[in-house]
Amino acid sequence: MKIKKLIKINKKNNKKIFLVEGIKEFEMAIKGNFFPIEIFICKNIFHQYNMIKSFNDIVCFINIKAFQKFSCRKNSGGIIALFKKEVSNNLRNIKVPKNPFILVLDGIEKPGNLGSILRTADAAGVHFIILCNTKTYIFNPNVIRCSLGCVFTKKIFVEEIKSIIAWLQENKIEIAVTGFHKKKSIELYQTQFSSHLAIVLGSESKGVSKIWLKIAHKIITIPMFGNIDSMNVSNATSIIIYEVIRQRKLHNFS
Repeated sequence: MKIKKLIKINKKNNKKIFLVEGIKEFEMAIKGNFFPIEIFICKNIFHQYNMIKSFNDIVCFINIKAFQKFSCRKNSGGIIALFKKEVSNNLRNIKVPKNPFILVLDGIEKPGNLGSILRTADAAGVHFIILCNTKTYIFNPNVIRCSLGCVFTKKIFVEEIKSIIAWLQENKIEIAVTGFHKKKSIELYQTQFSSHLAIVLGSESKGVSKIWLKIAHKIITIPMFGNIDSMNVSNATSIIIYEVIRQRKLHNFS
């Protein structure tokens, strides 16, 4: 009965509960103070039993045939857990860090790209991420997998654009938007970034919402030298973030 319920949840992409597959991802969810409702273990594959000792009362051991019915990947380590979504973070309650470095993602569509961006943001020490116009569920299995589970440990907020802009302006944070404007656009490597910074990136197909271009302090472009005029949003994010990191180290914005 539990297996049928789990398969049904997985297909519906329920927004209140979600699946976490994989040993690393499970550990990151626990580290991020998420708590599992049920844990499904495939005895044929899973061998790290010490990891689940404290959850014995919610562990269900299943055979490999049943496990493969709802497993989305080959190298999961034999563990899939059902988690309940915690209360959403509120941007108004956040304490602004010294020299804040913030990433705003507007309408990112592909779960794999979102997960990769979160992973890069974590590696680069971005303080937190704000999502708006969300097109994919933050706990989509592909987001979890591609972020290596850091979706659970990074501070992530989901807000309306107007609320984000108001908050950034109140806290005197420079808004640097990726996009193109005939008069205002500056190439990335000619841009000097402030110590209080928010980088805004848009969707793969449409870019950022127009309101960002109107209120931006800076509009930045990545120089392109080939025959194409666009770049994968995850790759673009990495390039921009590490140029910001280079400048922050140069000016000692720690």
